[in-house]
Amino acid sequence: MNKTVYFLSSSQQRSLMAEGWAEKLEVSDWSFKSAGWVADSRAEFSVLAMKELCIDISSFPLSRIEMKELGEASVIVAIQDTEYDDKMELPSELEEKVIYWNLPNPRKRSATLIEEWVHYQEICDEIAMRVKDLEHLLPQLH
Repeated sequence: MNKTVYFLSSSQQRSLMAEGWAEKLEVSDWSFKSAGWVADSRAEFSVLAMKELCIDISSFPLSRIEMKELGEASVIVAIQDTEYDDKMELPSELEEKVIYWNLPNPRKRSATLIEEWVHYQEICDEIAMRVKDLEHLLPQLH
């Protein structure tokens, strides 16, 4: 049976990036989804930062959290900038399968477009490392 990792972030930009990286993992029987908890539009910088690394997330769907899908997920990765993002409230019955990543929100930490671009490039690398760590954890999860 296929197991699912559900990446969540406020505007879905960081979770889209995580989904893009996760699609590169060599783990069998796992699928990956992403969503946001705030309705938003696609951030071009997230797409461009990933394209620099030959990963195209431009066609990944923008979607809001679906509680039914969260309930069916094997692992939930909640990506949140605890200093700048609104708090994400997940149902307590899901807590045992949630992994929290405190990662900067490039949009909220930037005063200029150049700063935002640099932050997206930096967060792209950080997400890559975190997703790579997941690759070793997933086979241990049932």
